[in-house]
Amino acid sequence: MKKWGWLIAAIPILLVVALCGMFLFPLLFMGGGNIGYGFLGGAISPVGEREIPVEYIPIYKEAEARYGVPWNLLAAHHRVETVFSTLQPMISSVGAEGHMQFMPCTWVGWSHPSCYGAGKGSFTEEEKTNLAMIARYGGYGVDADRDGRASMWSLRDSIFSAANYLTKNGAATGNLERAIFAYNHSQDYVAEVMMYARLYVTEGFIPIEVIEPSESGFARPVAGEVTSGFGIRIDPVTGKPGASHEGIDFACQAGQRIPASKAGKVVFAGWQDANDHSKGYGLFVWVDHGGGFKTTYAHMSQTTVHVGDVVQAGDVVGVCGSTGKSTGLHLHFEIFVNGRRVDPSPFIGL
Repeated sequence: MKKWGWLIAAIPILLVVALCGMFLFPLLFMGGGNIGYGFLGGAISPVGEREIPVEYIPIYKEAEARYGVPWNLLAAHHRVETVFSTLQPMISSVGAEGHMQFMPCTWVGWSHPSCYGAGKGSFTEEEKTNLAMIARYGGYGVDADRDGRASMWSLRDSIFSAANYLTKNGAATGNLERAIFAYNHSQDYVAEVMMYARLYVTEGFIPIEVIEPSESGFARPVAGEVTSGFGIRIDPVTGKPGASHEGIDFACQAGQRIPASKAGKVVFAGWQDANDHSKGYGLFVWVDHGGGFKTTYAHMSQTTVHVGDVVQAGDVVGVCGSTGKSTGLHLHFEIFVNGRRVDPSPFIGL
C-alpha cells in the first residue's frame, strides 16, 4: 500500500484544483458581457446616418432588445451580406438566401435528413418557412413579423433570425468574434463586420482628416509625410537602383482609415494576386473618376468598399496596411490619366 500513499495524499489537492476549475473555466468564456467592445451599441455615427437606411434602424434595435445583440453589429452583418438588401438576386453561389444570407439548413435546422455539406438541403419553399419544421429540426428561423411564417425573404424575420443565431453562438456570453465567425467561418469576414460595427456608432467612429482638394479636384488622401515620391528610386525590397516608382508613398498608422481622393466609382477592390498576398499592390482599390482619371490605394490591410460602390471624396475605401510588396505600413497612391500612371504631386497640390 505504501506505493499508493502518495496518490492517496494527493487526492484532496486534486479535488481543490477540480473545484476551482469548475468555477473559473466558465468565467473565461463568459467574459462579463461585451467587455472590450466599447463601440457596440450606442448612438449612430455620421457614417451610420449616411449608409444605413433609416427605416431599418428600429428593426435592428428591436432585435437588440429581444436577443441582446448590439444593433450596430446587426447593421454591420446586413451591410456585409447584401449591402442593406440592395444586391440582387439575394441568392449566393452556394445557396445562401435572403436579406441576411442564411443557408436553408441553418434556417430550418441541420438535423433535417437532407442537410449535409454546405447546407443547401432539399426543401420546398413552404417547408423553408414552416414554423413546426423549424422547431422540430432546431433551426434559427424566427417569425418576427407574426404572420405565421419564418421567411428568409422577410426583412424583419431575417434580422431577428440573425440576432437569434448570433446570441446562440457566443454573443449571449460576450464572445462576439466567435459568434461572427460562426456566421461565415472566415476571419476576414469577422474583421469586416467588426469594422462596420465600429464605424456605425459614435463610440467607435473617429473622424478622418479630409484635406481640401486642389484645383484639379483631387485631395491628398492622407496627411502623413511622403516617404517615397514618383520616379526612379532604389527598390526598397531588393535594394537595387533604377526601379521605377509609379506613385507616391504616404506614411500611415495601423488601423488608420484611407479616404478616396475624389468622387468616383469603385472598379476593383481586392488582392492583386489572390494566391500570393505578398505580390505587388497586395490588397488595393481602384476608383474611376470619369474623364480618363483613376486612382489607386494600395498595400491596405482591409478594403471597405465593393466593386460598383459610388464614393465621395473623403469616403473610406480601406485601412492602412503593409500587404503585397511592402516593407512597412504605408499607403501607395497612384493617379492614372487615360490608362497611364502620372505623377500625382501636381494633382494633389504637393
